[in-house]
Amino acid sequence: MTHETVWKTLSSIDVSSKAEKKGNLTYLSWAWAWGELMNHYPMATYTFTEWEYPDDTHYVTKDILVYPDDTCSVECELRIGELTRKMWLPVMDYKNNAIANPTARQISDTKMRCLVKCMSMFGLGWYIYAGEDLPNSEASSAPVKNETAPHKKEKRKLTKLQQEQVDEIRKIVTSHTVFTNNNGGTELQKQVLEMIDGDPTPGQIDEWQSFVVGEANIHDNEQKDKEHNDGRQQNTNQVQ
Repeated sequence: MTHETVWKTLSSIDVSSKAEKKGNLTYLSWAWAWGELMNHYPMATYTFTEWEYPDDTHYVTKDILVYPDDTCSVECELRIGELTRKMWLPVMDYKNNAIANPTARQISDTKMRCLVKCMSMFGLGWYIYAGEDLPNSEASSAPVKNETAPHKKEKRKLTKLQQEQVDEIRKIVTSHTVFTNNNGGTELQKQVLEMIDGDPTPGQIDEWQSFVVGEANIHDNEQKDKEHNDGRQQNTNQVQ
């Protein structure tokens, strides 16, 4: 089992009938999404990251990352066998604005949305975040109803900052080993490039930049840890 095989399996599932629109956000039922994941990969597990905060004489553990303006985010790690994906999500209201000092209910709801978003990193419902209605397999095979081509919608103009974000995403996914190797990276690379070459919204650009940079940093840190541990082991063997 590889990232590529999992992606091909989950990305082909049509979730459009299960998605709901609330304000500016599209939601996919976490219970349905988890059930669908269990149908294919019952060994899957997930955890939420916890952080420690000083409180007088001791530390308090919280399942949120708190920012200076009192807004916060959650982070989820999903594992399918030995395959791992990690995703984060700010606690937001229905207008897509971060919430300061959120309630326990708002945090709980965000954690389950983050879990669903983490599933999309394996392929399940990924096109919801890319602004699509149907998986690639169905969209490409759908019959053409009219011979006359529809009027092509003009792509939105990107600001200078958004263009810099898109350029950074492109640079990373076309050069970093996480997105160019043969362990599912090439398929994910294709999906990211399709998104940024399409007509991405500012929110999609922000989310994919965070994901791409995060995946690259995680891989780089893991490699540094591995090299460090290998070096220590080599020194130990030399001493012996």
